[in-house]
Amino acid sequence: MGLFSRTEKDADTEIINDVERILRDHDNPEVKDFYSRYMFLKNHKDFCKIEPFSLYASAIRVLVLASDVSPKNYKSTMEYAEEVYAQMCPYEELTPDFGNISVIFLEMFNKNGIIPTRTFNSTIYDLFNDKFNFMKWAKNVSLTDDVLEYFVKPYAVEARIYFLDEDCFTANLIDVTGKLIASADKQAVYDTELEKIYHMAGIYDVSETSLIDVVGKIKAAELLHDKIEALMKVVDDRVNILDATSRNSVVDVKNVCDDEVKKAKYELKIIDEKLKQAYDNCVAEQKQVVLYEKQKLLDETFAEAEERLSALKHAAERTINTVKLEMPEGLTEMVLDASQVRFSGMNPGSGNMPSNAIGTTGTAGISVTSNANVSAYHGAGQDFARIYEPQVNSFDQDNEIPEVNPLLDESRKFSERLKEAMDRKAHLIALGEHFHEMFDDVLIAVMENANPYLIGPSGCGKTYMVSQIARILEMEFIDIGYINEEYDILGFQTANGGYSRPNFYRCYKYGKIAFCDELDNGNSRATVKLNSFLSNIKDANYSFPNGENVSRHPNFRLIGAGNTDGNGANSNYNSREKIEESVQQRFTPIFINYDNNVERRILNDYPEWYSFVVLFRMATDEWGRKNFGDAPGIITTRDATRIKKYLDNQSFNMSKILDYEFIQTKDITYLAFIQDFIGQYIKDYQNAEAIYKEFSQIINLRRG
Repeated sequence: MGLFSRTEKDADTEIINDVERILRDHDNPEVKDFYSRYMFLKNHKDFCKIEPFSLYASAIRVLVLASDVSPKNYKSTMEYAEEVYAQMCPYEELTPDFGNISVIFLEMFNKNGIIPTRTFNSTIYDLFNDKFNFMKWAKNVSLTDDVLEYFVKPYAVEARIYFLDEDCFTANLIDVTGKLIASADKQAVYDTELEKIYHMAGIYDVSETSLIDVVGKIKAAELLHDKIEALMKVVDDRVNILDATSRNSVVDVKNVCDDEVKKAKYELKIIDEKLKQAYDNCVAEQKQVVLYEKQKLLDETFAEAEERLSALKHAAERTINTVKLEMPEGLTEMVLDASQVRFSGMNPGSGNMPSNAIGTTGTAGISVTSNANVSAYHGAGQDFARIYEPQVNSFDQDNEIPEVNPLLDESRKFSERLKEAMDRKAHLIALGEHFHEMFDDVLIAVMENANPYLIGPSGCGKTYMVSQIARILEMEFIDIGYINEEYDILGFQTANGGYSRPNFYRCYKYGKIAFCDELDNGNSRATVKLNSFLSNIKDANYSFPNGENVSRHPNFRLIGAGNTDGNGANSNYNSREKIEESVQQRFTPIFINYDNNVERRILNDYPEWYSFVVLFRMATDEWGRKNFGDAPGIITTRDATRIKKYLDNQSFNMSKILDYEFIQTKDITYLAFIQDFIGQYIKDYQNAEAIYKEFSQIINLRRG
């Protein structure tokens, strides 16, 4: 069917006839000649310089209906358009990408467009591979022939070779063209902007004046060098004279010094011997003092011990006598294992006793076994136990081991447990709670004891998601932070014999959720200690530094989180460490990105701001794709929450919210790219037009 299908030909015919009707019914008499020319070209298409004829008809249609060209200028405008067409489509319909070029050509006829204003420049047009970028530039500027010819075109030709990315070139050309139009001193703007481009490319111009100045300074330095050499020669001569003069004096001084040194050595030797003797005497005296004090301390200690043992012995005898009096008749033996006290014998009055008894009391045959000693009186030693038993430093309320959580009890069917968890989630949603789209996957990984590692950018809601999981499971979660040293996991023995119990110990023993945030920001060597707790073996246990062999509670869960995938730093998180491979293999990686649905619910009362957040993130994502990396200054879920707070409290107006949350700290070229990108799609988010307009005004002011 050739270039156009049958359907397209019917549409073209309709356009041609429609334009014929518009020109025929036009109320201006000056259009009559233009109409006659149109009909002639319609019947003799070979004479039409714009092909296909449907394109020519479409151009006239836009000219008549959408432009501000007066009817008397229709003919001259179309003649100018034929010249533009010849430069844009040198091969007519066979010109590469003819379809898109045709669209651009028709767009030039709109009000204040290139053809009505007759500002088409083929040189600038040829600089763009993507001709739509040419139109972006053309729509953002309003030029005169002088500015275009003498400033914009030379700048564009000169600057183009320094831009690999055409979108960046477009944004730069729009910015510079605007400055040229607004400035009274256009030459100064032209020179300044070109100099910026040269400096970006590492090119610096050195003027002849600067070179002359440098040469003059070099000559002055050479003269100074000659003067210094002459001065050094004078100094050397004087040194030689002084050396010759003082050589004899040096010999004399040396002899005197040698004599003084010998005398000093002799005196020092005497002093050293006296000091040594005094030291030996002092040591001998201190030894005698220490031995005396030691013997005195031992005597006092033994005396005190004997006194205490005597008291304990009397207490034990009183207890034994009391038991003897109250013992039922016929009791032959009673053993108290806890106190190591053994009573044995016959009926009262029998007088029979075991041969190993230390002593007897009365006729009951009550004896204390030889291994009991004073400890037979169990209660009397409790004070010593309390004093010398290692103390545990505890600042929490964990006392009892809790029962297995019903949602984590693997003896129940997983489907039943998951349904119960989802019912709790539905209840929270009904109360207004927001959940991330990846929440269910993370919850399942926790319930399946799969050690999830949440990978996502800052502010996407990872920590909040873990708190929601803890609420649904009705468990406590503890953020233990990133791991810098092994004692962050295991704790440590204190100097007084106690044990500093870490939060990780509490989670492991009492069945809590341990949240290792910023796992990729810790010490990879210390993080390896997690391997012992990530195997998830049933009935596992671990011996902590306090000597306690702790059994892993069935409720214990370990969740990691980081901004990277664990393989080291990237462009936005350049201080992150690589997580050791054995640790990575024990985690289940789950990527958590920004969820627009969560932000939509957060900004539900402000749909225009939600639309602008979506557009802004689309622009930053596009920047990242074009520059093969992460875009800086992205909008996070945390930012959306902060924006809602500003709007609810009416604390900041629109301009300040845009400045503080979207514009501050960002490069102007980056902002120009975002502004241009949002401008392309703002028609699809019309409720955000007012915000975009304010956003553009702030950026334009920053451009100057």
